[in-house]
Amino acid sequence: MLPRWVFVGMILGGVGCGASSAGNLQLAAPEQPAQLRGTRTGGQADAEAIIEPEADAALRRMSAYLDGLKSFRVDTTTIDELVANDGQKIQFVKETQVAVRRPDKLLAERIGPAGYVMLRYDGKKIGVYSPELGIYAAEAAPAGLVSMIDFARERLHIDAPAGDLLLPDTYHELLDGVRVGRYIGRERISGVYAYHLAMSEKDVDWQIWIKDGPDAVPLRYVITTKSVPGRPQFSAELSNWRPNVSLTDEEFEFKPPAGAKRMTFDELQKMKQAVRG
Repeated sequence: MLPRWVFVGMILGGVGCGASSAGNLQLAAPEQPAQLRGTRTGGQADAEAIIEPEADAALRRMSAYLDGLKSFRVDTTTIDELVANDGQKIQFVKETQVAVRRPDKLLAERIGPAGYVMLRYDGKKIGVYSPELGIYAAEAAPAGLVSMIDFARERLHIDAPAGDLLLPDTYHELLDGVRVGRYIGRERISGVYAYHLAMSEKDVDWQIWIKDGPDAVPLRYVITTKSVPGRPQFSAELSNWRPNVSLTDEEFEFKPPAGAKRMTFDELQKMKQAVRG
């Protein structure tokens, strides 16, 4: 099973996504790691992780900054890559606006191949609405973002938007399962400088670009699923960060429009599986 942060961190996207060729780029494992720590798979000691010091420091800065935010808005563009039976890779692009108020508020509005989808979580209930289909689903949910993330994934079969940014102690969540962590360099992305890191786990590889400066937000990440034929890729661009913004309770309330048809989340899951074949 993929780590929780990988599963929920695909912002309103899907798991099972992979990588184009890295060309002739060759990266050796770090010779003098700053830290050696045990990684955990299912709570059990698995192996020793080798994390380069620059990579470790960048992840700690990002975690400390994100954990300190009481609220934020962020815009995302995600590309979810699927591999067809003949080996051709098909990419699906989604644009999502996310707002979060800790400890128990989340909203997201997404435009993608399936049209516009709205999600609201007010600390008591989670709801999803599709205007194109004229349907919605709503169900009571546990209090708190962390509990909601697990509930949404395991019970409702949906991925919480920006899930990896909502978890407390982002640093340890990200490194859980990592075997090798490399610092690639300081690069310019989206008009600012960022630290480029590359992490390797058993079933996935992932890269992240973390903004240089006191507001150490993630600007981009790429996840390669090694366990899936064709090694599909999921990527996300995160922009227009607005930290500690004012968000009212009303913004997170789920109010389906009159005339929309109510369905259960199980029925929605069956519809999704039927579309996928």
